[in-house]
Amino acid sequence: MPENSVIAYGKVAPVIFSLGAGIKVVRLSRSLVLKSGTSVLASEGETMSYIAKTFPKVRLPRVHRYFNVARTGSYLGTEGYIIMDYVDGPSLDSCWEWIHLEAQMNIVTQVADMINELQSKRSDTPGVIGGSMSRGKWFSDYGAGPFPTKEIFEKWINWKLALSQYYHQAAMDIPPIECPYFVLTHGDITPRNLIVDADKKVWLIDWGCAGFYPPIFEAASAKHQHHFESFAKLLLPLIHNDPDEMKQLESCSFGINRVVFSLPPGMAPAYGTEA
Repeated sequence: MPENSVIAYGKVAPVIFSLGAGIKVVRLSRSLVLKSGTSVLASEGETMSYIAKTFPKVRLPRVHRYFNVARTGSYLGTEGYIIMDYVDGPSLDSCWEWIHLEAQMNIVTQVADMINELQSKRSDTPGVIGGSMSRGKWFSDYGAGPFPTKEIFEKWINWKLALSQYYHQAAMDIPPIECPYFVLTHGDITPRNLIVDADKKVWLIDWGCAGFYPPIFEAASAKHQHHFESFAKLLLPLIHNDPDEMKQLESCSFGINRVVFSLPPGMAPAYGTEA
């Protein structure tokens, strides 16, 4: 099917999720959905395909096709489209508070097993598969990067730490962050991104923030999610959650989110581009 036909179908298909103009998920058929929008990048589809091939124990929708088209006036300069399998079941945010503790622990244990599976493979190179902008809680609302090398990532994150310290928003005795290796993280583990199917199996959806980052990034993203503190409280003891690493990353928050466009010397911004 030509790309323009896919786009046309996406405009008239039933909407099952919408987040303003940036993200929309529509039902193409009984078995397929289309995720699209100006906040969607084809690199998300590439990441999902990589995970399906590399981590068979991680449950996520199977991706069939993904592409970007130029979109003048959008922040990223593009609009992304991803066709994937529809996963039947409620999202966990709609029922978490009503589930008894034993069922909650079963769900959290499944999630932790998948996170630990993702972190079992190490990489020397940080960032998004395909080399596009990093997004999520620890990259501000505007995104950051891309980070082609370990040295560039460390330079960026420690610049953000230094800014937080300069503005007295972090303790001066917090040491610089060192990244001996990176692991694949989902980047937005929260009940709204978890689907429970009829067999009580948990599926991870919305991989738009995924990439190779220090292991603590996953726990920090879960800890600082909006709502569902009880979910994070059960999950954090089951995954990599070093307290010193957590303190280091949290100390960078002001520099990341409040001094967004300040970059270390020699690092050019890549906002509005898709690699």
